Amino acid sequence: MELKIYDSIIHGSLQPQGDQPPAEYAEISRLLADIPPTLPELENRLQQVICRNLQVNFNADVPVNIAQFLNNQEYTQVAADYFSPEIALPLPAATTLIQRFYFFVITAEAHRIKLRLLQSVEILKDDICGKQEVKEVLTLLARYAKNIQEHTQPNPIFSVLLSQIVKLYFEITLLFGVLLSEQDYISFADFFALRLNRQADEDETAAYQKALHIHQAQQLYSNFDSAAASNLLSQLYGDLERTPTDNTLVAVICALENTVFLQAENATISDFSEIVNANFSKSLLKDRKQAFNQQLNALSNAREALAEIENIAENLPDFPATTPEVAILLTSSVARQLHSWLAEQKEIYKANAATYIKSKKANKGMLISIVIAFITLIVSVIVGWDNILKFLEMWGK
Repeated sequence: MELKIYDSIIHGSLQPQGDQPPAEYAEISRLLADIPPTLPELENRLQQVICRNLQVNFNADVPVNIAQFLNNQEYTQVAADYFSPEIALPLPAATTLIQRFYFFVITAEAHRIKLRLLQSVEILKDDICGKQEVKEVLTLLARYAKNIQEHTQPNPIFSVLLSQIVKLYFEITLLFGVLLSEQDYISFADFFALRLNRQADEDETAAYQKALHIHQAQQLYSNFDSAAASNLLSQLYGDLERTPTDNTLVAVICALENTVFLQAENATISDFSEIVNANFSKSLLKDRKQAFNQQLNALSNAREALAEIENIAENLPDFPATTPEVAILLTSSVARQLHSWLAEQKEIYKANAATYIKSKKANKGMLISIVIAFITLIVSVIVGWDNILKFLEMWGK
C-alpha cells in the first residue's frame, strides 16, 4: 500500500510553498469543513481537494484475495473496537488558510489509511498477507517521520504532519493488534528515540497509555476476567485523574465495573456495546434497587433490615482504590451507586430502629405504672375493707 499524499507533502508536488494557500482555495474551501466517514466518500473528497497538485489512483494498490490459491491459510478477523483507538496527541488548530488546507489533507489521509487497511485485510483474508500489508504501512510511516525530522525545515505544517504520523502509527498498532506481535513494530519509547531523536514527553506518553488501556478494556470482552479487569481499572483510574473531562474514559471504566458486578452475581455478560450504554446501567440499577427493597420490606423489624443491608453491601464487588475526585465521576457504576443507596437505607432503618426502641421503652414504663397503680388500688381496697369490718364489729357490740 502506497502513501502518495504524505510522500508528496514531504518530497513532491504537495510540498508547502510559502504562506499562500493553493490558487484554487476559494473553490475547495467548503470541502475542508469535515472529514467524510466512509472510504469512498473520503477518497473522493481528497481527490477533489488535491487534484490540482497531485493525481492519485487510490484503487491502484487494492489487494487481491489469493486465499483460494493457499492451503491451510489462517484468517483472524480484525474486529473494530466500539471506541476506535484514538491517541490524543496535541494537534494545533489551523490559524491560516494554508494551514487549514494542509491540516485537512493530513488528517483526512490518516483516516483514509486506516479505513483502507481495514478493507485490505478483509479482502486478503489471510493473516500472513494481512500482517505484511500492515507492516509495510508502518515501515513507510516510520521512514517519513525520520525524513521530516532530518530533512525538512521546521514549520507548523510539517509539525502537524509529524504528530499525525506518530499518532497514526500507534493507532494502527492498536487497531491491528490481533495480527501483530511486539516485534512487528517499534515501541512507543523507541520510536521517539530512533525516529525523532528525543524522548516522548509526559503528555505524549500519557496519551498513548490511555488509548492503549481503553483498547485493552474492550479486548477483555472476548474472554472477560475480573482479575485482569481489576488490574486494568487501576491504570484507567490514573488516566482519568489526568484527564477528568474524558467522557469515553468514564464510560469505559463504568462498563468494566458493571461487568465485574454482573460477574460477581453470576449474571450473563453482555457485549461491551450494550454494557457501555448509559441506559443499560440505569436499568440494571433500578432492577437491583427494586429487588433489594423487596428483601428489606419482607423483614419483620428494622434490626433485621440493618443486618440484611450489611450483608448486601459486603457482597458487592470491591474495586481498586482511587481518589474521591475520580470516584465522583463514575456515576454509571452500578456497584458504586448501590453502595451509596444502601448507606442511605441504613440511616433510614437506624432511625426506625431508634424510634422503635424509644417507643418500646415508653410502653414498658407505662406498663409498670399501670401495674403499680393496680397494686395500689388492690391494697387500698383491702385496707378499706378491713376498716369497714372493724366498724361493723364495734357497732354490733
